[in-house]
Amino acid sequence: MPLPTQPVYFLPLTSSAVAAFLEGAQIPAAALERAGLFAAALCQGKTHHSAALTRLIEQACTLFAAHPDAAAAQFHALAERLPPRLSDWLEALALQGVVLGPEAVVQQFSQLSPDDYPVDPFQAACRTTLEPHTIRFYTDAAVDPDAQDATGGDALHAPAYVERTHDYTAEQARALRAIVANDDEHIDLDAYAGAGKTHLILQLLDSATRRYTYIAPRPSQVQAFRRRLSGALPVEILSQISFANQVAGSAFRLGILGTAYRPTFQISKASFRDIAQRIGLQSIGNQPPTSVLRVAFEGIAAWCRSPAERLAPRHFVRALPWAMIDAAPYIAAAEHVWRCMFDPVLQKATLLSLNVDHIGKWLALHGATIPATWGTLLIDEGHDMSPAWKALLSGYEGSVISLGDPNQRLVGRSPRFATGMKLEIVQSVRQGPMVEQLVNETVALDATGYFDGPFAGSPDQPTLARTYAAWDEVPGSGARVYGNPWRLLEEAQRLAAAGVTFGVHPDTLSTVGREVNRGEEAYREMTSHGGSSQRWEALLAECNEQDMPQIPRMFMRGYNRDRFIELTQRLAAFHEAPLQLMLVEHAKNTEFAQVAMSMCCFRTGFGRGYAHNPVRAAYTAMTRGTQQLWMPAGALDALGQSIARYQANRAEYRRSKAITPGRPAPR
Repeated sequence: MPLPTQPVYFLPLTSSAVAAFLEGAQIPAAALERAGLFAAALCQGKTHHSAALTRLIEQACTLFAAHPDAAAAQFHALAERLPPRLSDWLEALALQGVVLGPEAVVQQFSQLSPDDYPVDPFQAACRTTLEPHTIRFYTDAAVDPDAQDATGGDALHAPAYVERTHDYTAEQARALRAIVANDDEHIDLDAYAGAGKTHLILQLLDSATRRYTYIAPRPSQVQAFRRRLSGALPVEILSQISFANQVAGSAFRLGILGTAYRPTFQISKASFRDIAQRIGLQSIGNQPPTSVLRVAFEGIAAWCRSPAERLAPRHFVRALPWAMIDAAPYIAAAEHVWRCMFDPVLQKATLLSLNVDHIGKWLALHGATIPATWGTLLIDEGHDMSPAWKALLSGYEGSVISLGDPNQRLVGRSPRFATGMKLEIVQSVRQGPMVEQLVNETVALDATGYFDGPFAGSPDQPTLARTYAAWDEVPGSGARVYGNPWRLLEEAQRLAAAGVTFGVHPDTLSTVGREVNRGEEAYREMTSHGGSSQRWEALLAECNEQDMPQIPRMFMRGYNRDRFIELTQRLAAFHEAPLQLMLVEHAKNTEFAQVAMSMCCFRTGFGRGYAHNPVRAAYTAMTRGTQQLWMPAGALDALGQSIARYQANRAEYRRSKAITPGRPAPR
């Protein structure tokens, strides 16, 4: 069914009134709410435009006011053709862009206008999510005692503030006022997905009252913000890559990095074999240098995402869990690789890649500081920042606003400022009340306790939460989200064979490509070692636990990188495709009218390399859809089992660290 595009229409009717009618045939006392119930009943079988609904409610209200005894007969005639469940009523209304009015507003108008339907005042009163608020944005002149007040004085002097009125949620307005009132504060602004963080950032940047520097996670976001802002504003917009390069450049010029190499974000095109040979990496046991290099890279990545000052066995748990008893050789190898990553001779030819986390760790270890020349720093998606960068920002002399959603931090915990203020926004402007309970039940499965308040759906959004029994029931357009790259690969191959036009998220495509490489290399290793390969056995076990025996068979029949490349060449551009596929970890910073989540988003935690918190991953995906969210039957039960496996694996890992080689494990 086509989704509504017009603004949402509020009925003068409450959910409690509908429930009372369904349970005991009770009819509301006020003529206005009776008219709302009558309109809701008629909407169950036929689509009505908002103007037609208004006329219907006005006529019904007049009828029920003039002939109150006629209501019982009218509703008795309708009752037999109506669905018996409240959820069915709400779903049928939502498909037409119609929702029930807030309880307090309906009661107010039923008392003030019991025999009349003042449609415009009623609709305006229901739209309580976004309301006009006047914000006073203070300028640099506010701290200058010689500056004149904005209401008068010398016209040559800059005003102390600029007032602007715009639509905000009440929480957005409070957060803005707290931010603009503090010119040197470090603030962690936690906001649920869809709470309007981007809107707040744009309002701050557009105020032009301070010097702001906006730090975006990706260059694509930088370009998007530049298109939405005036070029005359005193705003610098940087990607995290550019910011890291500039901070590293400043530290290098000050001579505090202890090396003649200036760290810069770079991507190496050298093969693992070439890198291992150039840096003189040796084998460890039966692991060749290329495998040791891969383990070293994964251990370094985990270390850079932790607050630890030194590499430790725990940083290698994903890459090499069997090395936990004697990880010393791998730690030594990783330390050697780490030094080579900042070696001026080796990096002259871009031998090893350096990312933002690597640079932040190197700067933090050398006691670098961020120059106080950036004005107020706005950090978007601050929940994904590494502890090293958070520590560096904690030492910044100016104001720093870190905006993020800790529930979208899929690995580890979101770091906090050493000292500072915490603000919180729980009101969504993306999803409606029908998703509210689902989101809160999901978040409750992981007792992290980031937010003080529960997620609140917007009454202005008729978002549907729908359940499917079979995958072919989900819409053929919108976004499809997967928790397992193999499931996504299977789906992509099936859609391509059927001639469907679809796209795959670029980051997802890279992840799936790496998994294809892993499967191909593991199978090659198994065949070249006479049927013995630890990597192949691990893949078999992983696929067996997730009921995917067809994946190993796929490689045994010759599937390889070339076949995968053939698939990618048939894909449409992701942002232009009517059907878009992605992994759950790449659903961040996206929004779609329709989202369908595969069961593999909820049934996770089997693979040895698994690291995502399953609850946060599922939450990230389910907060993307504005109009429809499709989930499999039994999704939350499967998610509860997944988080139990996740916590058990973590407990087993902590227990294994206490085991001393040669001694029995504690009972």
